[in-house]
Amino acid sequence: MSKLRMLLYHLVQDNESISERIINTTKLPKSNINSFIVDHSVFLDFGKVLLIIDDLFEENSESLLEDYIMNLDVNHQTAQQIVEFCFMNFTPYRYDFLFKMCEATNIDNKEFAQIYRNHYDNPNKKIDPFNITDGNYNTPTLHAFKILMEAYAQYSMDMIPTLITKKDFLEYTINEFVSDPFIRDYYLVRFYRILMIIMLDQNEVQECRRMANEILNLSLTLSPAFKIQAIHAIGMSYLYENYELGLDYLYKAKKLYTSSSISSDGDIHSSINLHQIYWGKEPEDLKFHSQKNSDILDVIYYHMLINDVNEAKKTMKQVNENTLSQRDSAFYFYVKGMLEDDMNYLYKSIMQFKQIGDKFYVQLPIKVLEKKGFNPLLIETILIR
Repeated sequence: MSKLRMLLYHLVQDNESISERIINTTKLPKSNINSFIVDHSVFLDFGKVLLIIDDLFEENSESLLEDYIMNLDVNHQTAQQIVEFCFMNFTPYRYDFLFKMCEATNIDNKEFAQIYRNHYDNPNKKIDPFNITDGNYNTPTLHAFKILMEAYAQYSMDMIPTLITKKDFLEYTINEFVSDPFIRDYYLVRFYRILMIIMLDQNEVQECRRMANEILNLSLTLSPAFKIQAIHAIGMSYLYENYELGLDYLYKAKKLYTSSSISSDGDIHSSINLHQIYWGKEPEDLKFHSQKNSDILDVIYYHMLINDVNEAKKTMKQVNENTLSQRDSAFYFYVKGMLEDDMNYLYKSIMQFKQIGDKFYVQLPIKVLEKKGFNPLLIETILIR
């Protein structure tokens, strides 16, 4: 019997109100709760278990959760929920549970686990972005997982136009094929996580915000990275629209990056710097001594803000054009075009942004040209060409 059941048993014995609290938290009948507590062969929907642990045992939730998972009967249907939960939350015992489930006598669970093992055993292996064949995707849920993994392969190969054309189909498939609400919501997070960034790059800011807010509004236990990235994306999406609202989201993201244990902060300082400089405000987190190209470009952009042209040109010499990524190169020519008042560099910036399919940040050089009185039709012609 898991530690969770034993703790609940003693709590309920000592305090009758605990039962009512659990009922209110889970929205389950008392009979279901009682059966779960006293009968180790009864398992609740895993989402309900998470609610109970979060509500009553927050301080030792991680140890209780691990004990519950590792004591769960891998033949029970909720084992599928747990596999998805463990890999979405990067739990340290996820492979232990997965390998255990691969030995299940329940054929559906065994095949479900084997599909996940095929995918996660070697995450660096190359897979066909259009037809994954190494496994038996014989249920609607596994079919949805298959097209999700194909979508991730397409994303890693920069096959963005393909992903955009499949966007509605992907979302429909997850919503209609995955009958388990718990798994369905996690699959939607997988989907929204990459598509919200693509939608931002496509300058589809409303769709980007919708997907990011879907992640934030789903009642899921998630690795902090997912929700922080969603808040970060929403903040960036307000670059041209709303200074205060955009900065508020970016500050929230920065605070969460700082307080979380995730290894990358998504260059949040650079997002904040760009937002502030674009709106003519003093940037607060410039990295004057950094050798990173994006940080150097932030500093150049700042010197231009305060009309210190000489310092901007001096700093520009620190940039090695040969080491720039395509995105940094696009920003570099944008900044250089403004610094030297040279339309050719602005055109190069537009073309660089166009090559990487970034319709959001390409607005930066376009807006400079529009302020200089260039015909919007001419700019559209450049983008189409």
